[in-house]
Amino acid sequence: MEVWNNVFTQFDSDGKGGYTELENKNIDTGMGLERLAVVMQDVDSVFDIDTMKAIRDKVCELSGKTYETDALNDVSIRLITDHIRSATFMVSDGIMPANEGRGYVLRRIIRRAARHGKILGIEGTFLAELAQTVIHESKDGYPELEEKRDFILKVLTQEEERFAKTLDQGLAILSELEAEMAARGEKVLSGENAFKLYDTYGFPIDLTEEILEEKGFTYDAEGFAEAMEQQRRQARSSRKVTNYTGHDATVYDQIDPAITSEFTGYDRLEDEGTVLVLVKKAASDGEEDALVDVLTDGDAGTVITDVTPFYATMGGQMGDHGTISVGDGVFAVTDTIKLAGGRVGHVGNMVSGMIRTGDHATLSVDQKLRQSICRNHSATHLLQKALREVLGTHVEQAGSYQDGDRTRFDFSHFQAMTAEELEKVEQIVNEKIAEAIPVQTDVMTVEEAKKTGAIALFGEKYGETVRVVSMGDFSREFCGGTHVKNTEDITAFKILSEGGVAAGVRRIEALTGANVFAYYKKEEEELLAAARAAKSTPADLAEKIAHMQAEIKELQSENESLKSRIAQSSMGDVMDNVVEVKGVKLLAASVPEVDMNGLRDLGDQLKEKIGEGVILLASANGGKVILVAMATDGAMKQGAHAGNLIKAVAAKVGGGGGGRPAMAQAGGKNPAGIPEAIAAAKEVLEGQIH
Repeated sequence: MEVWNNVFTQFDSDGKGGYTELENKNIDTGMGLERLAVVMQDVDSVFDIDTMKAIRDKVCELSGKTYETDALNDVSIRLITDHIRSATFMVSDGIMPANEGRGYVLRRIIRRAARHGKILGIEGTFLAELAQTVIHESKDGYPELEEKRDFILKVLTQEEERFAKTLDQGLAILSELEAEMAARGEKVLSGENAFKLYDTYGFPIDLTEEILEEKGFTYDAEGFAEAMEQQRRQARSSRKVTNYTGHDATVYDQIDPAITSEFTGYDRLEDEGTVLVLVKKAASDGEEDALVDVLTDGDAGTVITDVTPFYATMGGQMGDHGTISVGDGVFAVTDTIKLAGGRVGHVGNMVSGMIRTGDHATLSVDQKLRQSICRNHSATHLLQKALREVLGTHVEQAGSYQDGDRTRFDFSHFQAMTAEELEKVEQIVNEKIAEAIPVQTDVMTVEEAKKTGAIALFGEKYGETVRVVSMGDFSREFCGGTHVKNTEDITAFKILSEGGVAAGVRRIEALTGANVFAYYKKEEEELLAAARAAKSTPADLAEKIAHMQAEIKELQSENESLKSRIAQSSMGDVMDNVVEVKGVKLLAASVPEVDMNGLRDLGDQLKEKIGEGVILLASANGGKVILVAMATDGAMKQGAHAGNLIKAVAAKVGGGGGGRPAMAQAGGKNPAGIPEAIAAAKEVLEGQIH
């Protein structure tokens, strides 16, 4: 049994797909906590140590099984014990069940545990109850488990219930496939169908195999494996060509690794630097970006300097815009990007003159845009804390983006926020803005930062030191972005929308500063325009709209009444059109300007009037044709079919339709064809009557 292992460390990852060899390679020796506990508690496996045994015993209690009496049951008991522990911790860390990435891993873990619960005979949902044991056993070392208890239990329950529906759907499809095999006298389910159940419906292949075996069937394992491999081949062939480190090969990989950029933009918006690298963007699809020594008037490309006040797009914050000037040469920066090796790329185009490598340049950030971005970024910190206060500490950042126009914040939460919750969150943020709280930034080690209670972004890789942005005692987060000096600089905060973007993930979009006032200005203009259109004032608009709605309702009622009278007046005329076709009465007629509802009502009345028979009515309304056909029970017994009748005659008016034997309707776009359609009804009905 392995209780120790060695890791030979060779590369340093920049977290963006880039790898550099370590100057001092090393061997890391490590022993997991559970393995150490196995040794110290003198037990046979990790499933026998105190914290794991408590979970294992709970599985046995729920299933009514005894551990170490049946080898197959033991497999399921151990699997559930391991998986529920992993799933509980993953959800507490902010991972949500999804169809890709780490969320997909979580979803598979939860569903596999649920599946083995069914194998053990556990009825209904049970994972949330097991998670309670996990939390109880580990909360002393991981207090966040207790803090997020309700959220963890809700996520597990909803995912388990969703899987139950998947099982039901898969069982129904598998039942159909079994019936088809039985009808053909086959005993083997094709690998293609087995893979479709697995891949499309998430139905476990082991469950498919087990159910088939119970009924004397099996499945084509080789065909299943081939379908799986084919999918993998397609996935591999669709990938882009990459370099050995796994990221897309670009011109930036040709840059000397020793070249780096020092960011000075936390303290200044203008600085001096030396141009180290120039990249000229390809002028056409047939060319490639290239490292050059000079950029001249009209060239598009990237400038890399040794020092820059420009913030590169990172952590959801949009990169700075501005200018780089060298003598009479001006380069307009329209984006700033983070490159491997600590380099900052200023992307844009030459407005005038030229820039050479080695030139001394003045780098100037667009101050107005930077301030707008800072307002939005700082507001996002206040927003996250306000959400945690209103919704609960389960709220975790799931993504964010800030530019000069608005802020967008994605967070973990399982249901739509109410109007009251949104109002409360907005109120809290604006209160903190009004309190004029100084925004303080400190650089400290990760451990020191965690001791302060600062919130770290899950999944983010941090170096030895981190920047912690604090807004009094209200908000404290790990953050490498730029911020306002005081919350009052944000000025105002307005939530525009809240909605779902993925399972368990919600999104808020909001405005700050002058954008809030511009928003209210636009709202005011639209309100005034609406008031003018309604010949009212903003203050009286609601009352005026209520009056207008009542008037519209009255007019609609009057209109329906008039249509009914028109239809009634048409009744006497169309009764003259009744003919007999092989002993079945047929009334085929055209009535002017009647809508579909009116035409159906008229048809019902005429059907009663003629007793037994078939009715076809056509009406030209608004440049289009409406057709309705009806057949009584007696007529249908003799072969009449309204759906087939209307399908045949609708072609005469440039349309189509169909329906049931008793009633059908259709539309067309050629009113001139109505007489021909009416005339064709007799011939069609003759072919139906037997």
